[in-house]
Amino acid sequence: MQKEHCKDEDALLFRKFAKQRTIKNGNRGGAQGHYAVTPSGELLAASSSANYKVLVEMMKQGLEKWETLPREKRLLPKSPDPKAANNWRKKENLYPDDGLVLRVIARDQKRERWPDSNLDYAWFRKDEARTLFADKPKKGAKHDVPRELVERLARFHLLDNVHALNYTFFPKEAIEKARLTSTVVQINGELVSLRFEGETRASLVSPKKIGYEPKLLGRATFNLKEQKFVSFELLAVGLRWGLGNCNQRHNPTPALMGIVFTLAGDSQAERIPPAFLSRYGW
Repeated sequence: MQKEHCKDEDALLFRKFAKQRTIKNGNRGGAQGHYAVTPSGELLAASSSANYKVLVEMMKQGLEKWETLPREKRLLPKSPDPKAANNWRKKENLYPDDGLVLRVIARDQKRERWPDSNLDYAWFRKDEARTLFADKPKKGAKHDVPRELVERLARFHLLDNVHALNYTFFPKEAIEKARLTSTVVQINGELVSLRFEGETRASLVSPKKIGYEPKLLGRATFNLKEQKFVSFELLAVGLRWGLGNCNQRHNPTPALMGIVFTLAGDSQAERIPPAFLSRYGW
């Protein structure tokens, strides 16, 4: 948790019940996991397991403890201020409602250990999304996506996040290739069908030797009338190498890894900011 957010009300509440768990279990290895907790921050049950049977049992234990708690331990001493979130949800406020939001999933070709995939999101503002293809689209028109957007993908989203979120993103100087070209395949009324093709290469030597060199291939459909993408698929496949600072790799040997970008939904669960949104420069 970053220092600038450590005094936010949600962060303080999390620290309250996460601390109860680490003290109780004697586990100082981190606070990741699943929690059953009251609105007041009283820990009911917790588990780091991904086994659904263990999680079901954890939730049952939480419900049993909830039934034994008096009202004052269940609830906060006063109702939360509904406007308080505006002060500490600044990242969520940047959500590009009229732009492009992509779900990003990384996966190994050959399973190394469980879990073998991870999730993030990539955001594009409306004006950025529109630069993904030609200003005046016509069948066969080719367009080079602005390098700064391709670099952003290579730096913050084409990462080895298969086993855990990797907090080593690539600095700008680590990007050796960053090319993405769109081609108008077909225009049907207001719908423009696109094909994407490109490649990136990012290589970092210090503090960790790590890199990724994928080829990019994709397709999308843009609605000219509504000025938004109605479908989007972009696949990156190539060799990744090295060990990140937090991705729990055991073998640095180069191996195939794929990352897929697809159109996200607009539910609250899919409005989670990208891991490195603060580095976007928005």
